[in-house]
Amino acid sequence: MNFTLERCSSLSQDKIFKISTDVENFHNVMPDHFKSLEVIKENNCGKIVVEKIKFLGIPLKIKTKHVVIKPNVHEIHILSGPTSGTVFTETYIQSEKGIIISINVKLVLNGYFRLFGFLENYLKNKMSVTLDKFIIAAEKFETVATNHKN
Repeated sequence: MNFTLERCSSLSQDKIFKISTDVENFHNVMPDHFKSLEVIKENNCGKIVVEKIKFLGIPLKIKTKHVVIKPNVHEIHILSGPTSGTVFTETYIQSEKGIIISINVKLVLNGYFRLFGFLENYLKNKMSVTLDKFIIAAEKFETVATNHKN
């Protein structure tokens, strides 16, 4: 299942990209979705991370690889769990409206999650809502961080 989600953010490209790729602190930005993220390996090719997340309301522990291509691409490869093989490619592009966040999703469902395959629109909608929540949380997170600096 392949699809693309797009949204706009009022944050600068540098700020939204930094928040999105700050794997060690992502659970602070979206604590309802990401319970913990632990970097277990890091090199020039990226970071291998053990993530405790909620997917469709179900708690999961998965292993991911995060590849950051500065200044505007973040790839997340899911290496284990029921969505193993899934790839999210995020791009952050300046436009007249602000920063356009585009996420190309190549979703792979394994095990009992294959039963959700016929619910493609439902899954897209859930991910779309999560992207909306991320932008709101990132903008709020940046506002709080800026206020603490002042």
